[in-house]
Amino acid sequence: MGAWLENLAEIDWEPVMTAGRYVAGGLAMGLGAIGSGVGEGHNAGEAVDGISRQPAVSGDLTRTMLVGQAVAETSGIFALVIAFLLMFTEPVPCMEALGAYLGGGLAMGLGAIGSGIGTGVAGAQAAGSISRNPRTRGNVTITMLLGQALATSPAVFALLIAVILIFAQGFEMYTGNDLVLAVSALAAGLCIGAGAIGPGIGSGIAAGGACDAAGRRPEASTSITRTMLVGGAVSQSTGIYAFVIAFILIFFI
Repeated sequence: MGAWLENLAEIDWEPVMTAGRYVAGGLAMGLGAIGSGVGEGHNAGEAVDGISRQPAVSGDLTRTMLVGQAVAETSGIFALVIAFLLMFTEPVPCMEALGAYLGGGLAMGLGAIGSGIGTGVAGAQAAGSISRNPRTRGNVTITMLLGQALATSPAVFALLIAVILIFAQGFEMYTGNDLVLAVSALAAGLCIGAGAIGPGIGSGIAAGGACDAAGRRPEASTSITRTMLVGGAVSQSTGIYAFVIAFILIFFI
């Protein structure tokens, strides 16, 4: 083990870091595109189906679809930003920085999946609800936006961890065993990335149910929205746990 670590110390880390940053950037954007693409497609599919049932409100449905898709695109944009940062930020040539870059890519790539799908589910249900009862468009749209904002929260957590991992080396936060620090940084990225998937989708399902209910019972929209926010907040709890553990892995290992 000691000889292996000595060999690692002799590695020319500059080309390794360049390759690692490119891999991390590809992971961030490649994985990050999955959720937004699926979510936006689901949204569009429901809007098209709604127009087939209610051609007279095609304009309203198209506008609702575009608003919902714009929010669903948010997590993909986060992934794009992180990918650019990973590819073009001046690298720190050391093992722990390599773990941090790969962790950052995985954090944002995986972390964008759940939010992209969840916000798409909410937008799709909103389009279906409006097609059944066009007069409820205002209430349904507000419910959709609130629910989508909640479903985007896990992607925001992932974005924060990814940024910390990318820029932590510049503040000399890494002091100690290089291998342990590299693995802990990678683990932090995996923790928040995987931990954000469920809460993102779960909050989107809650938001979608609320949009459907608001279209069926517009007089109960206040109670529906309140229940959605409470239920969605509870579904976010595991994402917060993942965020806390990722934070500990970065700063206290």
